[in-house]
Amino acid sequence: MANPLEFIKGVDKLHAFYTEHVRMLAHAYDLTDEEAAHILETYDFRNVARSILRPPRVDVMDDAFRQQ
Repeated sequence: MANPLEFIKGVDKLHAFYTEHVRMLAHAYDLTDEEAAHILETYDFRNVARSILRPPRVDVMDDAFRQQ
């Protein structure tokens, strides 16, 4: 069986990365984090709505450059 803790760490990093992309998309549409969270909550994206209101956990640009 794979290591469950490593799996959780991977899911956590993926979720943080996804959340930052949602935040960037909201800003591209000139929405504040609060406005975007309200819209997301309305459409049942509750986890992302809560997550974008927290400070960023990953540097999306830093991760993108590291992969190249």
